Amino acid sequence: MLAKPTTERISQYEAAENNTIRRFSLKNEVKRKSIHLAGLSVPAAILFLGRDATIVLVGLAFLIALFLERVRLHGKISMPSVREHERHRVAGYIYYILGAFLTVILFEPMIAVTAILLLSIGDAASGLIGSVVRGSKVRADLIGGGRWSPKPPLVVAGTFLVCVLVGYLASVVTGLALPVYLAGALGATLADAIPISFRRRVLDDNFTIPLLSGSVMALASMA
Repeated sequence: MLAKPTTERISQYEAAENNTIRRFSLKNEVKRKSIHLAGLSVPAAILFLGRDATIVLVGLAFLIALFLERVRLHGKISMPSVREHERHRVAGYIYYILGAFLTVILFEPMIAVTAILLLSIGDAASGLIGSVVRGSKVRADLIGGGRWSPKPPLVVAGTFLVCVLVGYLASVVTGLALPVYLAGALGATLADAIPISFRRRVLDDNFTIPLLSGSVMALASMA
């Protein structure tokens, strides 16, 4: 007769399984964010091609993305970067491009550059930290019918520090003052950490991060 597993062995099995899940989650997040960082091309376009040309290019990219997303949702193509809860919903990259497009249109170029950098790098940092910190998938949980909750403090703190660093390094080129990019870092962190829902639809942070951070930077620059 086989001996029943002890409580200690069960705990070891559970710990090993959790570590495997976290490594798998981190690996997938690295793949997603490597694609996510392609958004750095938008600040580069603003700096080298100008605002008007960037609006045209990002607008074209958005139209192409909409076509691909329509085809994907009809099951004709698949995209490895799509999360499980996005299989039958509009995926995050659509909101990313739309958020970047509106940011370039609405804000002056140097604020737009910083806001999109905060989206590209700050959100990537949040995703990587969150892939190994339990309770970080707050939007997916809310979409799945779970309770509302913000991201864990460790993820929030890590995201904010990365955003401040991004704002500081970008200020060499953008010339934005410390209070302005600090406000942007705070806005980006809050947009990432706090899920917002409207009429039972959860707003994607790829859309809210650049718009909120750009808005608070625009206000801070007027002070």
